Amino acid sequence: MSVLQEQAVQMIRGMSDENVSFLIEVIQRLVPEKPYQNTIDQLDIDKKMQAFRRLNAAREEIKQYLPENFDPDKELEEARAVKYDNIS
Repeated sequence: MSVLQEQAVQMIRGMSDENVSFLIEVIQRLVPEKPYQNTIDQLDIDKKMQAFRRLNAAREEIKQYLPENFDPDKELEEARAVKYDNIS
């Protein structure tokens, strides 16, 4: 056991059970129980990034079919006005 680990053990021995319980909770949050969890998280991130790139590429491709003066905010406002003009 390293000197640092021995110091940690001595500090823990001096703590109340309540404080040790809190310390265990903190350690569990900081250190994942499964060593492969980071790999799974990275795979999820990679999939999400790939999906974002596909979406971004599709948005660029779709722009070629829209008129040059297309204003999406204006279109949205007009559609809302038509749909919700007499909501009451």
